[in-house]
Amino acid sequence: MNQALDIMMVHECSGEHFHDYPQIMVPLNDSMQIMIGSMQYDVTPQELCFVPTGMQHQCNFNGRMLVINLSDQLPESGEVVMISSPLIVPMRGQIVQLVELIQAELKQNPDSTAIRHLYKYLYAKIMENCSAPSIRYINDYYQLPITVDQLANIENYNVTYYCDWFKQKTGLSPSIYLRNTRILHAKELLTTTNYSVMEIAVMVGYSGNSTFTRAFHNVTGMTPKAYRDCACFKQPQNVPGGASAGIS
Repeated sequence: MNQALDIMMVHECSGEHFHDYPQIMVPLNDSMQIMIGSMQYDVTPQELCFVPTGMQHQCNFNGRMLVINLSDQLPESGEVVMISSPLIVPMRGQIVQLVELIQAELKQNPDSTAIRHLYKYLYAKIMENCSAPSIRYINDYYQLPITVDQLANIENYNVTYYCDWFKQKTGLSPSIYLRNTRILHAKELLTTTNYSVMEIAVMVGYSGNSTFTRAFHNVTGMTPKAYRDCACFKQPQNVPGGASAGIS
């Protein structure tokens, strides 16, 4: 992408692909079915869908949709944390107003700089769904052993209520969100370092190669080795030792 932000109105979305930038998709009239990783989501016109960088997704949708492509560098690092798992966010309150304003601005003046400011505010509102302490904990400490009991305690909720609350916030269960976060980081390590699959498994929070391989396959449809060997995912590799230290 040449621009940090690219906003467009589309009338069709089809095929399986991934992007080297995050994407926000807002179906405007009809519900959309989208497969992200190994999970299928039904996104209504009352919801928006956030697809993180590098995550394989597939949809066959005919209808009006607002699409926002962005770079990882757009939000200021001191203000927000980049989202590492898919999110289905209910459209209500200020999020609805912001999406309507972006649509109106696109129609009247597609090159308006106001769209960028509207987008930043929209992104901040989406991030409010990820600002809860337990969700930040997953994003910061995904490599550690994490239990649902532990996460519920962080929010001072019982486990049953916490799981329902978490699903409302992210569109995922806590365990699926944690798995997706770990696999996203594993994909980066597989394509940018020479660490072995077993070393990467430990670095992202798995105690064994078989557990890691099963989780990786569930998300990507590929084994870690096949993913690393696939030319379409290859990036310049770093020498081992430049990545994060091992996890106990």
